[in-house]
Amino acid sequence: MWKVITFAIFTIFAAQVSASGNDAIKRTIEDQIAAFKLNDFETAFSFATPFLREKFGSAENFGKMVRNGYPMVWRPSKVIFLENERYHHGLAQVVQIVDANGKSHYLRYYMMEFDGSWRIGGVEFLPASDFSV
Repeated sequence: MWKVITFAIFTIFAAQVSASGNDAIKRTIEDQIAAFKLNDFETAFSFATPFLREKFGSAENFGKMVRNGYPMVWRPSKVIFLENERYHHGLAQVVQIVDANGKSHYLRYYMMEFDGSWRIGGVEFLPASDFSV
């Protein structure tokens, strides 16, 4: 009996944390993309985890990497949030980004929580074939 009650309480708590976490994660990604659109790499860089900030060293280096390696993130025409999942360091949010030419790109954002705020710990390209209908 206690196992069932404990499981039910845990499930309800996880759903509540997940819903608020999902909103905060989406806001973090949206805010970073908004900063990219303004060429405000300093603000965009502030959404990265401490590890990434150390790795790139400066907002300027980070901005160059995004412009060259992730141009669809720097100048998206549309951003669609898809599923998310837990992974060992936090949550992973899959995002469909449509570029200026109308091509869809699928990316997985690895999100980690630091001091009550979600930060972006990395972004991985996903094969479009995983999302074809």
